[in-house]
Amino acid sequence: MLSVIIPAFNEEKFLPRCLESLKNQKFKDFEIIVVDNNSTDKTAEIAKKFNVILVSEKNQGVAYARNKGAEIAKGEILVFTDADTIFPEDWLLKIKEAFEKDKELVAFGGCFYFYSGPISVKIASKFLLPIFLYVDKFLSNGWNLFGCNMAIKKEAFLKVGGFDVNLKINEDAEISYRLRKIGKVILDPGFKVMTSGRRFRNGLILGLITYLPSTIFRILFKKFDKFQNLPPIRDENGSFLVKFFLNFVFFIALFLILFHSAGTNMLFAKSLNKFIKIKNIIKSKNSF
Repeated sequence: MLSVIIPAFNEEKFLPRCLESLKNQKFKDFEIIVVDNNSTDKTAEIAKKFNVILVSEKNQGVAYARNKGAEIAKGEILVFTDADTIFPEDWLLKIKEAFEKDKELVAFGGCFYFYSGPISVKIASKFLLPIFLYVDKFLSNGWNLFGCNMAIKKEAFLKVGGFDVNLKINEDAEISYRLRKIGKVILDPGFKVMTSGRRFRNGLILGLITYLPSTIFRILFKKFDKFQNLPPIRDENGSFLVKFFLNFVFFIALFLILFHSAGTNMLFAKSLNKFIKIKNIIKSKNSF
């Protein structure tokens, strides 16, 4: 049996699609646990309508919520995801098969791509993220799993002590480090789910700025940032002013690059003309 654990804080806009895609799974031997993390909207009401196991966690934070779900889970495999994620019909079936094929496996996961957000963000999630995964694997000496698409043997989860509740970001990568010390952790880049691009709603650059500091800190020092906190974002619509400013900066930068390029080409052309003139003078002298 599998236990799917979904932390949820004010997720009324996203939770229905998530639960609907779980109800349509080909593999049926699983339970769904929604952990309401102090929601003030209709999150709990929606979860009840889908007839899932609903539990409350008063300590704020995704790590607290995931650990709470793991406490009451009955499954041998704990499957963690997010409330804004949508799954292919064979998602749970492939997770089950992965653990059946490799008995040494303690954790398994996959990748994701964004179903919303600017076009640059969608393209980056499909084509650049897989490249980052292999670079990160090399620098981290092993795979790091994503919280929206990861499964862990309950025995291994309890052995490492669950998610670190002191972390507000990268808690999924941190537990991957500890899991690799006790067994095999595998990530399949081709095993994907769809998730919301709400944290990148104002563009790729600003979205990366949110995650890059803690990621660089983790890779360089093999430690995890316990101070950075991700603000809750429950809307996919970006700020018009931010988008306008970013587009303005982009076009100014493009203009400067083209202007500089044009100046460089003119300088090159002048130099080339001088060279041709000198060459012709030398030729004419040699002809005498």
